[in-house]
Amino acid sequence: MHVVLARHGNTFEANERPVWVGARSDLPLVAKGREQAIRIGEALRGVGLTPRRALAGPLKRTRETAHLALVAAGIEGTNVETEPQLREIDYGDWEGMSSDEIRSMGGAEELKAWEESNAWPSRAGWPSSSADYVRGFFGVLEQVGRAGVGPVLIVSSNGIFKLFASSLSDGIGARKMGTGHMSLLRLDGSKIELLCWDLPPAAFREWTAASLA
Repeated sequence: MHVVLARHGNTFEANERPVWVGARSDLPLVAKGREQAIRIGEALRGVGLTPRRALAGPLKRTRETAHLALVAAGIEGTNVETEPQLREIDYGDWEGMSSDEIRSMGGAEELKAWEESNAWPSRAGWPSSSADYVRGFFGVLEQVGRAGVGPVLIVSSNGIFKLFASSLSDGIGARKMGTGHMSLLRLDGSKIELLCWDLPPAAFREWTAASLA
């Protein structure tokens, strides 16, 4: 069964200062983000990976991305299932701050460690461990696999996908997914096979058409 992972679209306009947006910031998509969501759906439709289920975190940006993608894929009747385990990480003291502000308040070392190796900050007010987030995401994949209804679209956020990537055994490491980008998994029982990671919709469509033909 194929599972498509998609990161939500943009929540900041091009002229706005980007800040850390975690579990406590419920921002909607901006115009660019809505366009990205539509491109996700068009890519899915173009390669025949029309989702039979769609799961998204409870925040506006993930649910809106999933809904717009489904409409663009031509399946408006499919409901977006809200999955609490797909909610973004709580970024603690960093919530609402820019990366420059985090560095200026003494967080440069922890910020670099998180960005490069997913090292969990100990002085930023984050939850005590990443383990619960990782367990929760794998629990969602297990539930999807047991249900056996696919393809499935899963929409979440950067922190969740970074933790998932670093937990895989294929050497992908701490790689993020860009906003509006897509990845593809194959589930076979308890086996999770990563097929592609962090592709914009056009590249995802091209890769999938060539690789799954």
